[in-house]
Amino acid sequence: MIGKRGKLLVVLYVVFLAVLFLMCSTDLIIREPEKEIYQVAVIIEEARDDNYGNFRKGMDQAAMEFNADVRFITLYEKLNAEEQMELIDREQQDGADALIVAPADGEQVMNALTKNQVTIPFVLLGAGEAGESVTKNIMVDYKQMGELLAQKMIEDMPENCPVLALADSQMHSIRSRLFLEGAFEAFGNSKSSFQIVETAGEQEIRIFMEGLENWTGGQVAILAESPEILAEAAELLADSPTLSKRIWGLYGRGSTIPILNYLDRGLVKGICVTDEFSIGYLSVSMAVEAAEKGAEKKVVAIDSVYIDKESLRDPVYEKLLFPIE
Repeated sequence: MIGKRGKLLVVLYVVFLAVLFLMCSTDLIIREPEKEIYQVAVIIEEARDDNYGNFRKGMDQAAMEFNADVRFITLYEKLNAEEQMELIDREQQDGADALIVAPADGEQVMNALTKNQVTIPFVLLGAGEAGESVTKNIMVDYKQMGELLAQKMIEDMPENCPVLALADSQMHSIRSRLFLEGAFEAFGNSKSSFQIVETAGEQEIRIFMEGLENWTGGQVAILAESPEILAEAAELLADSPTLSKRIWGLYGRGSTIPILNYLDRGLVKGICVTDEFSIGYLSVSMAVEAAEKGAEKKVVAIDSVYIDKESLRDPVYEKLLFPIE
């Protein structure tokens, strides 16, 4: 038999369960507000993402921390400005909250921004100062990078050693143009001659390198204007003992795994790189900040560093080249 006190406790317990059920099935319980997920589109100028490995690691890290859904988009054809502008328009219409763009053609992108064809926050991965229409700009001074690499080459090379700069005759990005411009100016103040050799793809690079095997003059130094050319030239150098006698040193820019392996083996003497992880991280954080708070002007400059085989194992450079997310 349950007494009056027991019956009262049972009733109170049933009422408690009913109230708890109602609270759980409604909005009576104070819940932590759901965080908004920001849609961010990253559109690069390349058809492949080989040169964006560390950038993507930084991008993914920021996406987790700042609650962003990031779409990383490559082009079907490298440096196809028309296709890139179509993708910018498509992503904007599909509801992206912000755009991050490495421009295939800076002038076309600037025109679109000036004419207000882009109405959502825009982060430019630039190779120089952006115009007033760009509110978020992560800038790498590729001209200064070319000057830095040339100065290091001049310090290393024998006096009067001629320099041949391998450049892609078909795919002149603004990065490559500024990089070569900086190198050209630096070598203009040295005793070494500087000549640009234009090639069109792997086959022409191979023909050029094979031609050096029959070179009867003294040794030459080679500067590669892009990561792709540097990796290709290093691969050919690795396969030819004769070339190693003709080429005093191979230099360039880029930090892909093949390039770092060639640097470690001594086939590449020196490279210039930037902190791609930080660029990826900053671009997403700036995009989310702009989506949340509006388009306040902000420019971040990223420095370049020179790395040779001896400094490759330096803890500072290891962290830059092999970042842990």
